[in-house]
Amino acid sequence: DKPLAKACAKADAVVLYCFGHAAEVWWKGIENKLTRLRNLSVYRMPSEAAQGLQVLAQRSMQLQATVQDGSLMLADDRSAVEITPLRWK
Repeated sequence: DKPLAKACAKADAVVLYCFGHAAEVWWKGIENKLTRLRNLSVYRMPSEAAQGLQVLAQRSMQLQATVQDGSLMLADDRSAVEITPLRWK
C-alpha cells in the first residue's frame, strides 16, 4: 500500500487495474488500508478477458481500441474482445 499512497500523494488521480488469480486474495488483504486514498480507483479485470486477449496476441499486432460506456473493445482483422472491468474502489 505504500507505493499506492505515494502515487496518490503526487497525482490528481491514480487508477489500478488488477488481474490474475491472486488479485482477489490481494484485494481482501489490502482493501481496508486503501479506503483512505480518496483519489485511488481500483478495477478488476475479469479472467475471461485475459483469456480472450490471448487470441489477439501475435508477434506483430495492429489492434483497434474502442472505449464506450465503461467497456474496452480490442479488435484485429480476425476477432474482437470486449473487456468490462469490475470496479472495486
